[in-house]
Amino acid sequence: MRIGILGGLFPKEIRKEIESNSKGPIQYAADTLQWNIVNGLDEYVENLSLINLIYVGSYPSRYDDFRIKSFAFSHKNNAKDYNIGFINLPLYKLYSRYLQSKNYLKEWVSKSKEVLIIYSVHTPFILAAIKAKQENPKLKICLVVPDLPEFMGEKGNFLIDFLKNVEKNILRKALLKIDAFVVLSEYMTEPLNIGERPWICVEGVYSGSEVLIPVIKERGKKSIFYSGTLAGRYGILNLLNAFASIPYDNYELWICGDGDTRNEIISRSKDDPRIKFFGQLPREEVLALQKSATVVVNPRTPEGEFTKYSFPSKTIEYLASGTPTILYKLPGIPKEYFEYCFTVNEEHADGLKEIIVSVCEKTEEELNEIGRLAFEFIINNKTASSQGYRIFKMLEKL
Repeated sequence: MRIGILGGLFPKEIRKEIESNSKGPIQYAADTLQWNIVNGLDEYVENLSLINLIYVGSYPSRYDDFRIKSFAFSHKNNAKDYNIGFINLPLYKLYSRYLQSKNYLKEWVSKSKEVLIIYSVHTPFILAAIKAKQENPKLKICLVVPDLPEFMGEKGNFLIDFLKNVEKNILRKALLKIDAFVVLSEYMTEPLNIGERPWICVEGVYSGSEVLIPVIKERGKKSIFYSGTLAGRYGILNLLNAFASIPYDNYELWICGDGDTRNEIISRSKDDPRIKFFGQLPREEVLALQKSATVVVNPRTPEGEFTKYSFPSKTIEYLASGTPTILYKLPGIPKEYFEYCFTVNEEHADGLKEIIVSVCEKTEEELNEIGRLAFEFIINNKTASSQGYRIFKMLEKL
């Protein structure tokens, strides 16, 4: 069985170029999840090929290049992968991504049994894949759904909202032609209208060290860490308010990322020197800070319907860091995760502050043991190998 992945990951050949050209948030979480899926499937698929159109912002407001280049690359020995170029202008980029991926898939498909995995509910990719299926009716399409389109981004102006409604109607019909699904929350099955078609829930994938390396932490200092998109709806302001009510000088709040609350965070860091804002850092530096912190926090509350349909990617990353994790009980997170972290039962800032202080004041031995159990849970259940196997077994049956 020949398998291809149509996605938008960052090949190492242009990763630095993507980082230097990007303005605003970079989709590191999406890149990480895609690579983890690739790594997992590589263990079971001999001829896995990547068909790639990078996920970046549009020129000129969010990216410094209006033309994305094409080039061949190999994610492993003998792999035949291709990064497809496109015109990166607002709105037109959607047509360009559709046209270029359609043309490439026309040459890629054969008449044998093939599976095309699409990462994300990205209309250009889905329509291009459906065209390819017309060329080869034996082609099976599997869609990985990290987020539902209706819950992505903020409300726009009249034109943007109109175009989103048009896209929604196109997608409703197109999704009926998908053969199988990988969803990040079981609640997604209803709005996607999956019905009796094959699907599995893979809320996340861990691809990292299988050995927990202890990190020497500064005694007496209590550091609270957050990384990710700095969007107001993700609870970052709630975290800032909770931290502001902690009166102790030995507490610090470390924040990494970018988003619409960036200016507010910078303003507060000037008023409170305990707040350390690092901006958007390379993934390796983010992981190092996670391990060095006393606790890591995801302040996203269960407020809003979208929390049912998403699994915060940082959850697995946080637990795997070996640093104690604080979460709200989001409906999109399977219950088993809450056995290995601390949960906040009250949505207001005071409730978050109380749990942060309670955890930070535990002994070093207690914190290390909690972190170790969380790490082992991820290693034993959520690795690229185990999740890749589940995806592969579903694809085998198509």
